[in-house]
Amino acid sequence: MPKYTYRVSPRFAEPGGGYHLRFYMDGKEMGSGVYPADADAAPEDGIEWWNRLAEHERAHWLAQANSARAVDAWGAFLREQAHAAALAEGWKWITRRGSV
Repeated sequence: MPKYTYRVSPRFAEPGGGYHLRFYMDGKEMGSGVYPADADAAPEDGIEWWNRLAEHERAHWLAQANSARAVDAWGAFLREQAHAAALAEGWKWITRRGSV
């Protein structure tokens, strides 16, 4: 039975940041996907997101970003969302093929 795996790697900020997901069967790459996390791509979304947060949520995301700037908190949120989406898709790759 083939062995299915995946790997999630961070991407550089220049092409949009986030994560690159690669799918493997028996060690051979079978495809990939990109999960960007560019805080500058839609600043209006970041402003809306920030304005909806409660104070404790703002504090959490500022701590995650290790910054006092809302745009950095937005970036930390986007990176976490992109990472979670890439991991979920990788897990689907494995479970759909029955090699957990």
